[in-house]
Amino acid sequence: MNEPATPAVVDTRIAMHRSIAGRLLTWFLLLSLVPCIALAVITANIATQALEGSVREKLVQVNAAKSSELETYALERLADATAMAGSAGMRQAMARLNEDAISDPQGTKKSAINIDRTATALGYKRLLLIDTAGIIRLSVDPSFTVGSSILTGELATSELTAGFDRARTLLQSEITAFQPYGSSREPIMFITSPIVSDGRVIGVSAGGLGPEQVWRMLADVTGLGETGDIVTAQRDATGITVTSPTRTDPDSAFKFHLATGSVGEETARNAASGSRGYGTVTDGRGVEVFAAWCYLPSYRWGMLVKQDASEAFALLNFQRNLIISLTIVLGIGVVVTALFVARSISTPIRAAVAVARQVAAGDLRAEMGTISEDETGALLDAIHTMTTDLRALIGRIQMSTATLDATATVMQSTGAEQKQVIEDHGAATAEACAAVHQISTTSQELLRTMNEVNEMASQTGHRAEEGRANLAGMDSTMQQLAKSTALFGDKLTKIRESADRINLVIVTMAKVANQTNLLSINAAIEAEKAGEHGLGFLVVAREIAYLATQTAVASLDIERMVREMEGSVKAGVKEMGNFSAQVQGGVEEIRDISRNLGEII
Repeated sequence: MNEPATPAVVDTRIAMHRSIAGRLLTWFLLLSLVPCIALAVITANIATQALEGSVREKLVQVNAAKSSELETYALERLADATAMAGSAGMRQAMARLNEDAISDPQGTKKSAINIDRTATALGYKRLLLIDTAGIIRLSVDPSFTVGSSILTGELATSELTAGFDRARTLLQSEITAFQPYGSSREPIMFITSPIVSDGRVIGVSAGGLGPEQVWRMLADVTGLGETGDIVTAQRDATGITVTSPTRTDPDSAFKFHLATGSVGEETARNAASGSRGYGTVTDGRGVEVFAAWCYLPSYRWGMLVKQDASEAFALLNFQRNLIISLTIVLGIGVVVTALFVARSISTPIRAAVAVARQVAAGDLRAEMGTISEDETGALLDAIHTMTTDLRALIGRIQMSTATLDATATVMQSTGAEQKQVIEDHGAATAEACAAVHQISTTSQELLRTMNEVNEMASQTGHRAEEGRANLAGMDSTMQQLAKSTALFGDKLTKIRESADRINLVIVTMAKVANQTNLLSINAAIEAEKAGEHGLGFLVVAREIAYLATQTAVASLDIERMVREMEGSVKAGVKEMGNFSAQVQGGVEEIRDISRNLGEII
């Protein structure tokens, strides 16, 4: 047997997504990261909602507290102004001022000093006493000229004039919106209160308050972090004007203007229009902030309590970044662990696949190396056992092959002998068939001859009855009949000789059949020795034995038929001998009759 060829190197690499390592890695990631991501998303959503609720609640509380503080301050100032306007001194001062101030200048001066003290005590930087005609009768601020009318000039459309008109008409104190006045353009909020004497309005007091106290209250941004701020704004004809300093721009009060449609204008306009709300918006700086807004009716301002979203949600961003970082670290750990576990499983399996392919290629010299004690180790051990058994099996196959070669040689020679015997048997069978054919032909000729004899005998009888004229012909006919009878006897003799030769052929065929049967028995014995490798020869031997048996049976049938034919031929020869003797006697009798007839004739 030839040595197996060295197998080519087989590429055992498998696509990562179809390999055990790839699938283990995928499932490790799915089983670990998906729950983590889901938990992180749920936690982030809960934290976001909680933090948004916390920030919203904080801003809304600050907004409510500031609005309450500002409104309380406004109401206190309103109450002070109402009390001041209703005092007896204020009524007396207003009554004197309505009279001709020239007639009592000392009284007017004394009233002015008392009113200035009262205004200073109440915190008013400016105090005006205006008669019902809109003429300023007293002013503690030189920015407003005594004797001038507020119903004309630049003051005609001011908040002061609107508040004066409402106080004079409605007979109640009124707080005006902040508005810049005078050459300094300092914003002032006036509280106008009617001065009533004897049930009649004799004038209106207008106490002016600066925004400083309001700004101090708005500057308190406790709880709003580093970027938190409280901004107030009011509407004007072209958009929104910021009415308080901001944390990023202390000079923005009544100077920073947001045009209609600009960034941050919509939220400030909603607040200044009387709406209340909260949410994430963009302020005038273009920065995203979380804000709560409301309307301050006493000031006609909208107020926004805001905090930059980056600071408001810093904890959320930190938590989100922490979750993402932990997820990434966990993912890396899972990947490393999955790769380690996958390689610990796939590496021995790859080795087993390589060994199996090497064995499949015909190389049984593969070595297993170090075998672990897990399932893959059991697989490698089984493959090692398989290769060892294959080596032993191949050795036994080589021995069986040598035995089979020897058996095949014997079977080949036996087959050649059987072929020669079968050829001889075929020749003998052909010769027997030819002899049988010859016997059949001779029998047909005998039948014709018998028919001719019968016809001749019939003709002889007719001719004997015809008389002497036919005696000469009868004599010749009888002579011919005698010759035919002799010829028929010769034919029967030849048939008997052919039957004897057929008997010899049949004997030979029987011997050949016996020899063939012996050879088939020998072949069957050799095939049994060869085991599974001799099954084909065993089948051939059985077929040869079957043919030999059939040949023997056919030979016996032919022998029986030839014997029957020989008996028939012998009986025919015997009968022909008798018939020939009778014919010869008939010829002699015919001759005698012919002679007698001749003698008679």
